[in-house]
Amino acid sequence: MIKPLVISAPFGNYIQPEGATATLGTFTLKPRPGRAWAILSRIWAYPSMGGYVNKIGLRNPGIESLADEYLGEKIVSIHGFSTDDWLELIAALRKFSPEAVELNFSCPNVTDDPVDYYTVIMAAKKMKVDGLEVIVKLPPVDFEKIVRQSMSAGVFFFHACNTLPMPNGGMSGRPLKRFSLHVIRHLRKMLGEDCEIIGGGGVFCVDDIRDYYCAGADHVAVGSALLNPWRALTVSRLVRGAARGVGRPSFHGCPTYETCS
Repeated sequence: MIKPLVISAPFGNYIQPEGATATLGTFTLKPRPGRAWAILSRIWAYPSMGGYVNKIGLRNPGIESLADEYLGEKIVSIHGFSTDDWLELIAALRKFSPEAVELNFSCPNVTDDPVDYYTVIMAAKKMKVDGLEVIVKLPPVDFEKIVRQSMSAGVFFFHACNTLPMPNGGMSGRPLKRFSLHVIRHLRKMLGEDCEIIGGGGVFCVDDIRDYYCAGADHVAVGSALLNPWRALTVSRLVRGAARGVGRPSFHGCPTYETCS
């Protein structure tokens, strides 16, 4: 079962506190190597905005680097660069046993060929015969097509949202929060209780968690805030806050999804 607090990729590779669900990845079919100093040099902080822009480009050791014995109760995030690449990636993942697979359709740091989302989601859905949960990670803008394709394929578990596309990479942190809350409210207005949602973007404290629950999230993801070593040390506070706040359908007693911000 996915916990109330989710550690987003790639931070879930390294930070796995008790009481939270870690997301590993994001993995691609083939390795995309990069030295640590080169990866860190692709992250720019904007303290005045409470945000970060990164152009890491999914640097990772490839899907075959996974070790099955370490995947219990974890989410594995994956990304393909074309429909065929996605299908090969899903086929390779079948040999492993994570808690869930997150289809990251929305990375702004790479150039993809056109993707048939429906075909990819259906291929991932077939893995559910083994109890695997399928999560679709949405972009903060132009997300409606992916939602419709997911619904057509019978998948109603969403992660809102990925980083905000910028000229020099993807923006995360506080500037992303209002976009993510908008997507969550849109999903709840469209689907009501018929979907499950991980909400994330700009989560720095328990009040941010409350805002996501008020918007309609079932789980809350923390990511770029963990770039700050002090916040990484205090993540247990977020774990406790997320656990206390779960309580559908009231979401902290909020009267409607639309009236909270």
